[in-house]
Amino acid sequence: MAIAGRWLVEELEKRGGHHNEYADIVYGTVVKANPLQIQISEKITLNAAFLVLGRNVVDHKENIILDGSTKEITLKQGLKADDKVAMFRLDGGQQFYVFEKLSDEALKDENS
Repeated sequence: MAIAGRWLVEELEKRGGHHNEYADIVYGTVVKANPLQIQISEKITLNAAFLVLGRNVVDHKENIILDGSTKEITLKQGLKADDKVAMFRLDGGQQFYVFEKLSDEALKDENS
């Protein structure tokens, strides 16, 4: 095992608990876009205070090269009601990092 890997295992062992308590992938559905609310179970809906949004789920600008010229474009990737999302439940479960919208194909695989 590499030195960094050994150090990480030792730190986790010192801390105790089960490895699933450190991070999980959680799926949810956007209930409301503004203010943002994502439902992860019948009883749990997360609001913006618990959510960290990744670049793939927000509108953002990108530079592209088109016909030899650099152009700035805006990618409209913001979340909308009924979007299905994947999130990492971060350490302790108090924050969720929303990293991706799920495609219809991914949803079929998840429900299989």
